[in-house]
Amino acid sequence: MALDKQKLYDGLVEAFKKGIETQSVSGGEEGETESKYNKGDVAGFIADAIVSYASDAEILLLTGPFLIPVAPSPIPDVANTGQKVKVKTADVGKPALKSAIEASFNSMDPVMGLITTGIMAYIPASFTVFQGTTGNIATGATAPTVPPVLAPCTALGMAGSEKEDIVNLMANIIHATFKASIFNGVGTTVAAGVGPVIAQPLL
Repeated sequence: MALDKQKLYDGLVEAFKKGIETQSVSGGEEGETESKYNKGDVAGFIADAIVSYASDAEILLLTGPFLIPVAPSPIPDVANTGQKVKVKTADVGKPALKSAIEASFNSMDPVMGLITTGIMAYIPASFTVFQGTTGNIATGATAPTVPPVLAPCTALGMAGSEKEDIVNLMANIIHATFKASIFNGVGTTVAAGVGPVIAQPLL
């Protein structure tokens, strides 16, 4: 697995479709409708889409060396160097991300700046532990280096573009931010090798 822009796009399309669903007003006049979901619900759907996409992120166990502590001197764990490990903490920052998206809706934020801030906070909060299927682990911190500036999505909408085109642009912008994020930390291999994991981009 790895970060898949199409998965993000599909999730965002579904979230926004739910956002415009309506239902009959209980006790209202015939044909009277209201939104099926409130702003908090829609913010949750968007956060779900982003986190589901982000949950597939991986890094490589590099640069090492990952040294196995054996006598008379440590030896490098060549077999596990460069193996992929997948994020295990993607849900950690989800509540704060949802809150940021909802705040953007409530403030009628025209450039979605609060969503940008929310994503920039979500990444370091949620990309701290990676683990491979064999048991290799990396722990540390992930820094986003390219903010997801979403103002062009607003401009596209005001120009009358199709919803799918707007969501596609949004997915491209968010995907670029995740792909430009860098992890630094420490790796521990299944063979007990320990070493640095340096400047690894999210895959």
